[in-house]
Amino acid sequence: MAQFPRAGWLLAAALAVTLRTALAGVPIIRLSAQDGPFLEDSNVTMECLTDEEGEDLSEFFFQKYSKWLHAWITLDSESQLRCWFYDVTVSHEDGRLLLNIANLQAWHTGPYRCASNNATGNASVSEAQDLQVEYLHNVFLSQSNTWCGTMGETLTMAEGANLELLCSADASKDPIYEWSREGDDWIVVSSSLTLPKVSREQAGTYTCKAQHPDLPQLTKSKSVQLFVKSSERFFTLESVLPQSTPMLALAVAVPAALLLLVVLGFAVLIPRYRAAAKKKGVPEDSGQRTPIYKGSLESVPSVVVGDTHPLVM
Repeated sequence: MAQFPRAGWLLAAALAVTLRTALAGVPIIRLSAQDGPFLEDSNVTMECLTDEEGEDLSEFFFQKYSKWLHAWITLDSESQLRCWFYDVTVSHEDGRLLLNIANLQAWHTGPYRCASNNATGNASVSEAQDLQVEYLHNVFLSQSNTWCGTMGETLTMAEGANLELLCSADASKDPIYEWSREGDDWIVVSSSLTLPKVSREQAGTYTCKAQHPDLPQLTKSKSVQLFVKSSERFFTLESVLPQSTPMLALAVAVPAALLLLVVLGFAVLIPRYRAAAKKKGVPEDSGQRTPIYKGSLESVPSVVVGDTHPLVM
């Protein structure tokens, strides 16, 4: 029986490895026994699989797409970028490749995928699994057409003034907003509430409720107590300063410019004043710079000094 050449065996083995690698299963990523939606502070697990049963997953890894870097970040290996996802755990358990996030937060939202680099250098990746984290954070109230930001728990207005309250919230999806007043049975479904020519009868506690459009359990509210006073006794900063942005900028810029001119004026005048005062304090020079000896004709006249002895230096 003819023996198969050793070189032929090596070539056949190499072809077998190459063929096996080329025919490696396509990776698949899926949520492990879980259905959405996924709320903040909940847990989620993803698993990487292939269409080849029992395939070794040691060469496969998880990635997350970063919209800031416009690139896929590998979550299995240690790197400088990996520290951004410190709360993401990747593990190989009983031949399974798992990714676990124990405390979901808003920044975990985004696409994930499973990938591998085979021996031929060709990358094989799964379809992206888009993880959507649902949340609704604090509600904020503000007043339109004013230079102030968010308001506190109380608001005082002059009787007859126009008032528009704005409501906003940080949420994964645009919330549904509802306005109401304590003691009344009306509801305004809007992010804004307009009270034209507000009267004293309209004073009270107004509440804005924000609700997630798909998850009613995600609901938060914010209230403000409105006080209405007579316009004759009412005084606020808005009544002095214009409310429009250009006029407000002008009202701030003009006093600042005047103050700058005053400072520059003092900066110029003070050194001149000090120089003049210093010059005035210097005694006048008598012009006599040669010594006076005994018997000299340049002795001090006796009519000026009563001493008959001349000065000797």
